[in-house]
Amino acid sequence: MEKSLKRSNIFLIVLSVILAIALVTFVVLYGISMSNQNRLKVDLENIYQRNYSELVDNINNSAIKLSKVAVSGENAYSRNLLNEISKNTAQATTNLSALPISINGISETIKFINQVSGYTQTLSNKLDRGENLTQQELETLKQLKDAFTTLKDKINDMSTKIYNGKIYDASVAFDGDFNKFTQILQNLKSKDVEYPAMIYDGPFSDSMVNKDIKNMNFSKVTSDVAKSEILDVFKDVDQNSVTYLGETNGHFKTYDFKLIAPSEHSMYVQVTQNGAKILTLSVGDFDDTQNYSLGTAEDIAIKFTNATGINEVKCVWSDVVGGDAYINLAPVENCVILYPDLVKVKVDLNSGRVVGFEASSYYTNHTKRSLKTPALSVQSAKDEVPSSLYVKETRLCLAPLEYNREILCYENICSHDGATYYVYVNATDGEIENILKVVETDNGSLLM
Repeated sequence: MEKSLKRSNIFLIVLSVILAIALVTFVVLYGISMSNQNRLKVDLENIYQRNYSELVDNINNSAIKLSKVAVSGENAYSRNLLNEISKNTAQATTNLSALPISINGISETIKFINQVSGYTQTLSNKLDRGENLTQQELETLKQLKDAFTTLKDKINDMSTKIYNGKIYDASVAFDGDFNKFTQILQNLKSKDVEYPAMIYDGPFSDSMVNKDIKNMNFSKVTSDVAKSEILDVFKDVDQNSVTYLGETNGHFKTYDFKLIAPSEHSMYVQVTQNGAKILTLSVGDFDDTQNYSLGTAEDIAIKFTNATGINEVKCVWSDVVGGDAYINLAPVENCVILYPDLVKVKVDLNSGRVVGFEASSYYTNHTKRSLKTPALSVQSAKDEVPSSLYVKETRLCLAPLEYNREILCYENICSHDGATYYVYVNATDGEIENILKVVETDNGSLLM
């Protein structure tokens, strides 16, 4: 009886020890799991906070510059201000797209900021051509100044609430159709913010802004499949350095990842939930050392783009700013450059690494097209170019124009008095559809 009792006691002691070890193990594993989860939340929160901070800066800068335009008259200073406003508002739209905003949650505000970007660039181009602004355009600029001043005040008032809270937590908490973060931003548009109607039908008019996505007819994949796609493209990145950050529900629904390059720089990659297509890539700034030529950078950009599954592209524009090469690639079909399907790549000229990638236009616009045979010959298209311009090169392209048009054109690259011009001649009727001038600035070359 005594031996039996001892065995029973020993059994209970052993069982207690096992249970204690199991409990400790569970607590440790749970702690590790929660630690990893919290770390991912912190990483994603940092991305959101950075983009929100840049959004506030860009809105503030736009409001201040619009106030300056209202009193500066029609001169080179106004032209430069309008060009800067266009850049600030375009960047603000990029910042908004990187934030966890519910679909159609603030579509009116996004559309307005997009239109301001296109409108101010159009007015800047007009002044650059030596033309004067109409009274209606000046009145619209005044209305834009008033609207942006109110917008600036509202977004600054919201900043305290955003910074003291957590964007991530607000993005996963839903009340009806929109998450709570979107509901906070909805205060940007209220009855006391009047968005003026602009006489502008350029690339940011309704027909262009609200484009349907043409090239996402793929099945939805898991985040694991998206991670595999990243590893297929970034072959020198260890799988253990790829961290899943969460989802973004913008114009494209994406899985978001952070990965560490061999250079130990952090990279942020967005992969579409449909089809696992790499949509964007961004990396922190490198130094200005240039070990690679622009030509080599173009080859690197094409090779990287091909690795993402986008093939048959050629370089249609490239420029060097600081230590980076900015390269625009476009698909080519039957010797026709498809400009609506543009892919943008940024290459660090020190390391030779791709540090920026953006394929939103490609996946929005790329589709099977029936391209017509041009009615005009190459020589006939050249004959339509103003005689003051010397034509250096002519090539066929599909050009995106106003009213959501895609027109088959001859792109004539020309020179005059040391400047470069791009003249687009309709390949059917010989009409000049557009003329762009390359303008050299402190921030690289611009097409205006």
